[in-house]
Amino acid sequence: MNVSRWLGSTLVIGGLGGLFVDQARAEGSSSAPLWQERFDHDPLGWVDPSRHGARELARVYSVEKAGERFFLHARHDVTTSDPAPAMQYGRTFQRNQAPLDRVSALRWKWRVLGHPAVTRDPWLDVAASVYVVIKVPTVLPGKGFRFGWLAKPGRSGTKQRGLLQVGLRTDAAGREWRSESVDLCALYRRQFGPCEGQHVLYVGVVTDADGTKSLAEADYADFELLATEGGKP
Repeated sequence: MNVSRWLGSTLVIGGLGGLFVDQARAEGSSSAPLWQERFDHDPLGWVDPSRHGARELARVYSVEKAGERFFLHARHDVTTSDPAPAMQYGRTFQRNQAPLDRVSALRWKWRVLGHPAVTRDPWLDVAASVYVVIKVPTVLPGKGFRFGWLAKPGRSGTKQRGLLQVGLRTDAAGREWRSESVDLCALYRRQFGPCEGQHVLYVGVVTDADGTKSLAEADYADFELLATEGGKP
């Protein structure tokens, strides 16, 4: 896919390990969030870095509610005669940027309702991706992460315009919500160097099927950036 100036080709780097937050500890954390998104307010304040307008974004992304939960629904159908482009959708932090060394975890819930067509490279199209940008890619590579729920296992340690691609799941599509919790600072230290002095600039999602001309569908909910003890910016 090619959803914005941020994204592009991949490069292979080293592997991962031991960089995900212990789920029980994360779920039991009493830290006040540095940021959270429940999708229960209007306007949402999310944007596409490529500056697609609200009407175009609404062809793929919509806020829905089931029971007490609000969530972001994403459906990218490229089987039609006039498909929407693949688009990022997320929160840009121009103020109150979270210092990376004060973030204990990024956590969220998601589910894949339909994977796109499977190809040799499962990163070509991904039903559910979560992006975290620490340094925005320009003519030089950026720094950050793309966390994916892939249709099948992919190569580990690839980068997209400097953003490390991390395959978190390869579960089959279904209705059950899954929870994730990732230690951004530890992951950043492992791949890019010290996280001190760095800030979270963007958190967003992509659901896309343009590379395979197929259909991808997913839901996202309950985003939180949790602070370390005494870690409010």
